This record gives sequence, structure tokens and C-alpha cells, in this order.
Amino acid sequence: MTGDDEAPAVTSVADVDHRHLRPAIEFAVAIADAGQRLRPQIAFPAALKPFLKQPRVPASALGRLRRAIEADDQFRQRLAVGALPELVDPIGIEWLQRDDRWEERLLKLVDEAERSSQELGADAARRRAEKRRDAAEQAAARTRAELLNVQNKVGELTAQLATVRAALAETGNELDAARAEVAEARLAVRHANDRAGSAQGRLSAVEAGRASAEQRATAAEEQRDLLLASRAELAALPSPASNVAELRDLARSVRSAADRLGALVDIVPVRRQPLALPGGTARDSGRATEFLLRAPNALVLVDGYNVAKQAWPDDTLESQRERLLDGLEDLARRVGSAVTVVFDGASVVGAHSKRRRLVRVEFSPAGVSADDVIRAEVAATPPERPVVVVTNDRAIQRDVAAAGANLVTTDAFLSFCT
Repeated sequence: MTGDDEAPAVTSVADVDHRHLRPAIEFAVAIADAGQRLRPQIAFPAALKPFLKQPRVPASALGRLRRAIEADDQFRQRLAVGALPELVDPIGIEWLQRDDRWEERLLKLVDEAERSSQELGADAARRRAEKRRDAAEQAAARTRAELLNVQNKVGELTAQLATVRAALAETGNELDAARAEVAEARLAVRHANDRAGSAQGRLSAVEAGRASAEQRATAAEEQRDLLLASRAELAALPSPASNVAELRDLARSVRSAADRLGALVDIVPVRRQPLALPGGTARDSGRATEFLLRAPNALVLVDGYNVAKQAWPDDTLESQRERLLDGLEDLARRVGSAVTVVFDGASVVGAHSKRRRLVRVEFSPAGVSADDVIRAEVAATPPERPVVVVTNDRAIQRDVAAAGANLVTTDAFLSFCT
């Protein structure tokens, strides 16, 4: 064009005629149309929706769609990624991508387009726009296929992850079970060692008692023989009055031998008898527990950690000991009985034998368990004095019951004290 037919030069992007951006705008409409069939859908400005199914955007709508695309910067940037030369003309590419000095390049392209617009026929422009639209639809289809492929891979990876997690959970369960079995085995070995040590101690005591009994029996036999010989000698003596003094001396000798013989043959030990509960009283009831703890002159032996760990399982050992000792002080003050508590391990830092105001505290020495200390306390207590042992340990319960002690379970004891 020359002379008066030339269009005035465009000096800013805002002044660019909307028709120069038609390829880019129709590309945006095509991408929005294809994107709504994807999962997830591609977000696009609402202003584009009425034109998704139309073969060509009306000239009257170009400005409105241009402003909607420019206002949605995220959608414009997504379009810029797919704005290939075979899909969008150079003006549209500059408008969508907006690289450095894009405005200068866009105005130059618009100026060139204005000069060559009359050389292009309307049919050619339409065919080019349709070709770009078809290419945009093909690109959207390819994008959808790639998205489906990615989704399938994500599904496969998710399934593999679930399988790995299930295997890890199963392995963790097996590990926990193995740890529990090891702990149970260690506890069983410890109890077995305790019972073996206690049995060995009782065997040694029985053997010593048997040896002592054999010695006393031998002495008794000697005294018996002496007594029989004295009786025979007495029977052979004459009975005149002149022999009365001699007979009296012989009688005293016989009585003395008889007394010594009686002391030697009386070797049957006195056994402790457990306290009998009042009639109709259940063994583990609160009434039975109170009766035993209040028994006159009774010694109450408490298996320290057996009670403390059940009462306060989340506390430290030191805190468990102190809380139990405080509770036992209150118990001794309330029931009036002598209370002794036995803990494992005199080597524990801060642990040593001591007496509180009302409670005697014992810690087992190195190499000796609290179970054996409790058994020794029962054995050392005079048989005429009642002994009440507080524990849930079956081995201790069995041994002290055989020694005539009364039992109070840890559960019944804690119920009574709380």
C-alpha cells in the first residue's frame, strides 16, 4: 500500500489489532477443547468455553478472548510451552512466550504482516488456520496419550510400593515376634537358674541336716547303750541299807543319761504353718489380703520390682523404687505389720541396703537374685512367726508356700493399697 492507503504504524502491543493474534487465540481455544477431555483436565479461562466447539472464533470475540488469555498468566505460560512454529505463527509465539524484547519483535512482525496482508488471500489464511487447528488437536491427542502412559506407570509403581510396604510390615511383625520369643526364653532361663540354685541350696541343707542327724543318732545309740548298761548294773546290785547312797548316785547318773538321750533323739524340726483364713474368705479377695497384712507379729515380704514394674511400668527403676517405698511406708503405718521389701541388684547406682522409718529395704548381692533373698528370709524367720510374701512370681510362690508362708498376689496387694 502507498499514499493514503497505508495503515498507521503500530507503536505498542496494546494497539495491535486482535486479528493478528487470531492464530494464537484459536490455538488457545483448541488446547482448551482438547484439555477438557484429559484426566486431570487442563484449567483454562472461562471466557474460552463458549467457543470450544466452533470451527472458527468470530472476529467480534477476539478481543474478549485476548484479554482473558492475557489475564490468566498460568494458562498463557502453558500455551507458550506448546506453541510450536507449525501450530502458531511468529506473532502468536512472541505474544505467548514473551521472552526478552518480545514486544519489539512482535511490533516488527505486525508491521511486516500489515504490509503483506493484502498479498495473502482470505482462503489461504483460512486453510493455514485450519491446518494449525488440526495440528493443535493432534498435539493434544499426543499429550493425552503420554499422560495415560504416565498414569499407567504411576499405577504400576504404586502397586509395587504397596507390595514392598506389605513385605516390610510382615518382616517387622516377624522381628517383633522373634524379639518377644528371645525375651521370654531369657526370662525362662533366669527362672530356671533361680530354681536350680534354690534347689541346690535346699539339697545342701538337707544333706547337712542328714549328716547332723546321723551324728546325733550315733550319739543317741551310745547314750542308750550306756543307759542300758547302767540299768543292768543297777539290777545286779544288792539292796541292803548300806548301799543306799551308792544307789542314789547311780540313779542320778541314769537320769542324766536319759535326759541327754531325750535331747538327742528329739531331732524332728518344727515346721511353719500358714495362717488359716477366716471362714468363707476367698484366697485372693480384699478381705483375705487385709487379714494377712494385719496378722499380729507377721513379717510381710514384698518382691520389690515384681510389684513396682506392674504398678508403674513407664517409670524408671529409681522412680519405681521410690514410689513403692513411699507406698509401703503408708501401708506399714496403716496395718502395723513389719514390712521388708527386696530388690534385685545391690550394684545398681543409688541402690543399697537401708531402712526407712517403718520399712526394711534389702538389695540382693552380686550373683544372687532377689528371689533367693526372699526364700532365705522365709527360711531364716522363726517357724512360729507368720510370713506373708507379696509376689506374682510362680517359682517364689511355690517355694515359699512349701515353707509354710502365706501368699498375696501383686494384683491383690495393689488393689488393697490403692
